[in-house]
Amino acid sequence: MRLTVHGKHFHLDGRPHFLRTITYGPFPPESGPPPAADFPKIRQSGFDSIRVYALPDKALLDAAEENDLIVIATHAWGHGCDFIRENPSLLEEARRDLINWLGKHRNHRGLGAVLVGNEIPSDMARWMTPWKVNRAIDGLIRTAQKVAPGLPIAYANFPTTEYLEPPSADFTAFNIYLEDGELLKSYLPRLHHLAGDRPVYLTEFGLDTSRNSDEIQAELLPTALCLSREAGLSGVTLYAWSDLWFNNGRTMNDWSFGLVRRDGSEKPALSALRTTSLPDPLPQNPPRFSVIICTRNGENRLADCLSACRALDYPDFEIIVVNDGSTDSTSALLGQMEGIRVFHLEPGGLSAARNHGAKEATGEIFAYTDDDCRPDEQWLIWLARAYSESDYAAIGGPNLAPKPDSLGLALTTAAPGAPTHVMLDDTTAEHLPGCHLSVKKSAFEAIGGFDPVFQTAGDDVDFCWRLRDAGFTLGFSGASFVWHHRRATPWRYLKQQMGYGKAEALLYKKHPHRFSEGGIRWEGCVYRGVALGIEPGDFIYSGPTGEAPYQALGQLLRQPMRGLHPSFDCFPARRLLAILTWLQSHLRHWSRKHNGGPSARGSWPSPPRQSDYPVTLTFINSKGLGRHEIYHHLLSHGWEGCGDPDFDLQRGPLKLIAATEHTGNSTNRTFVGLSEAAPQFSSLVNGLGFSPSRLK
Repeated sequence: MRLTVHGKHFHLDGRPHFLRTITYGPFPPESGPPPAADFPKIRQSGFDSIRVYALPDKALLDAAEENDLIVIATHAWGHGCDFIRENPSLLEEARRDLINWLGKHRNHRGLGAVLVGNEIPSDMARWMTPWKVNRAIDGLIRTAQKVAPGLPIAYANFPTTEYLEPPSADFTAFNIYLEDGELLKSYLPRLHHLAGDRPVYLTEFGLDTSRNSDEIQAELLPTALCLSREAGLSGVTLYAWSDLWFNNGRTMNDWSFGLVRRDGSEKPALSALRTTSLPDPLPQNPPRFSVIICTRNGENRLADCLSACRALDYPDFEIIVVNDGSTDSTSALLGQMEGIRVFHLEPGGLSAARNHGAKEATGEIFAYTDDDCRPDEQWLIWLARAYSESDYAAIGGPNLAPKPDSLGLALTTAAPGAPTHVMLDDTTAEHLPGCHLSVKKSAFEAIGGFDPVFQTAGDDVDFCWRLRDAGFTLGFSGASFVWHHRRATPWRYLKQQMGYGKAEALLYKKHPHRFSEGGIRWEGCVYRGVALGIEPGDFIYSGPTGEAPYQALGQLLRQPMRGLHPSFDCFPARRLLAILTWLQSHLRHWSRKHNGGPSARGSWPSPPRQSDYPVTLTFINSKGLGRHEIYHHLLSHGWEGCGDPDFDLQRGPLKLIAATEHTGNSTNRTFVGLSEAAPQFSSLVNGLGFSPSRLK
């Protein structure tokens, strides 16, 4: 079996696949259960994969393959310590170990994917500087991708550091513990936006039966499995197979997340999971779709688009092609196609063509895409599910750029300005691009369709605004996607961007209240398909004393920049991308201004200055105490929460932030950053058993 990434989903041996995973270990040394005995039970319980918290040896991979299980390996290294400031050799050692292990096992049939780390603590991420941590993780991922091309690589993140989502990962891996099914259901759509173009895979989800009943666990875990499937995720990892668990150098007896007790007996949750069937994403009464494609001179694009449309996995749809006055061989090509309804028009523009397709359609939902797109085989299935669960009048989803095969295409794929969605929240959209836009026939007719004044671009923006003005709402399905080719050359890309500028001028004349001097004034967040990882200058909401359980980026109105594909990422290419980005901004602005639109160029605010803390202290404690105990002690001695996001506590003008390394044993270091020198500070914490190490 070979696990691969296909757009927003996993494929197993070329077919869409939802992973049902269970974590296995880590177990106490010399007392863990034998895989040869456990793996058959795991497979018979309905799991198809296991996650292990180490880079496994060949014996474990062989045992997994023999039992038809896929191994999700986790690289366990010292990422809980300061590998940026204090000990960068940890990162280099992690890279060497990863390269050596992949060199031996990358082609093993039992290996499914690799996670280069797991849950870097939020206090340590803040201490090391979040964007530097993000780049370090991403560097490990790129290293693994070079050594083992085709093997899915990611980092196991969690909500407290969602801003660490690395840009180069092949999928988004997230550990989540929510003890309420409704809260989980409402949170899962957010993960699609954090992930951008790639699949979302829950790499931990569980419930402790030391603090909850076996019955609650038996109810929650199957619910999480089903909710994740319905949300379009690519798999769920349940934590854990056994209550037997070894962590921080000791056997953990005060946590019981397993499906099997320490004595080997089964909990009710395991029986419940055996009988849990994954819900079919196709709703019981699927609506009829009319897939509408408008083209002009699309002979070089249409064949792939129509081939993908004809291969759609859906029970009730038609394909309509509107030929908007083509002068190439498009008419002849369409004449050779069977099972497609074709309409030939005199040149009238994109909006008129889209309206004609709707006029001829027999479906209750119109699904628009472009002739340079290839819809995923499950495109309509996930749209149908989204409609069945909501009252949205229109629904869209991601449009993904295929892997570039030339430098020119790599540049245009990474450059800004591609069609994208704009979200008001995790499920409600402000704008859906026309390359992936579906709408109910009733809503389409209520607003009179597309405005023919928009002949090449801007029609979808105007259409979405008018839908919202009429009281309709727009939705988003993160699992439904189309492949959308970007312009093949920089010149064609710049020509497209000038066309967008002209369209913005038309939109301005019709909707002036939706513009500022810099262009369209979106209410929501503009997404470009990249993972929402931190960039230098971003602000993170970390909550009081830096302990918000769901920490998020604060500048989400920005349009995150996509990097170059690793195959083309080099210094000369980055310089060319910078030039192309500058030209795009100026030419689009010139075109908008030349055609009567707003005349000022938008500008990004300058990122705030970042610097190290003026004074840093290091404390050592041999009893497992750290940041939390120091904060509790200081709060009881007159300190209070600090409003400065770079610090957690303050007393008068003195501000403080602290982070504690996770070393895997009871002796650790706590780092303290101070806004100014405070010679008496050490005496405040000495009584807790902290020994100062040094001052600098």
